[in-house]
Amino acid sequence: MHRARLLALAGLLIAPAAGIADEKTDAADILAARKFAEPVMGKQCEFEYDEKGVAEGNNNVFHLTFRTKGQDQDSPDYKRTLVELACSSGAYNFSAIYLMRNDDEGEGGWELLTFAEPVADFDYADENFSKLKAPPKVTGYTAVTQMTNSEFDPGTKMLNAVAKWRGIGDSWSAGEWQFEEGAFVLKRYEIDPTQQPPEGQEEDPDAPESYLLFGEPRPETPEQ
Repeated sequence: MHRARLLALAGLLIAPAAGIADEKTDAADILAARKFAEPVMGKQCEFEYDEKGVAEGNNNVFHLTFRTKGQDQDSPDYKRTLVELACSSGAYNFSAIYLMRNDDEGEGGWELLTFAEPVADFDYADENFSKLKAPPKVTGYTAVTQMTNSEFDPGTKMLNAVAKWRGIGDSWSAGEWQFEEGAFVLKRYEIDPTQQPPEGQEEDPDAPESYLLFGEPRPETPEQ
């Protein structure tokens, strides 16, 4: 009886210590990732520190594992540390950059991640930017380092980003990138380049709410 109580008490004492250790490790990873990124992104990102040298902003650490197609079933999972670093903020958008460290044995190097985005060409049909002459046409793809209003879900390993083109959010772009076999793969990208028409003017009833530039259409929600 006494031994059981002592073991339970020991468990309670150990748990917080592990949490503190994890927080210290994450803080060290954030600092290391910033030091790696500063020479490259220092003029584009607003890297700030408090009086103790702790990185300020919304910074997060994620520990990922994955396997690849054809991998030997007896071989261990691959391991990566993903760090989200606050980059810059404005009136209605904030950006982040993402770095990844290879945690496999004998590796340990950092990498600044880039994310694929389609480039679209379109023309407005009016001076209010509320109508398009034709649907946008994808003319190619680019790679970006800064993700706007982004969020990574460690459960699904999906990264989402939504950029407002102006404050009221009537025009925007949004993308989804899935972490697969050690890399982020573009899965979906859509935009709404049109703005709300001025007061007193009606919206085009035939205009779609957005334009899908890459990926599969979402399944329609059945009407209730």
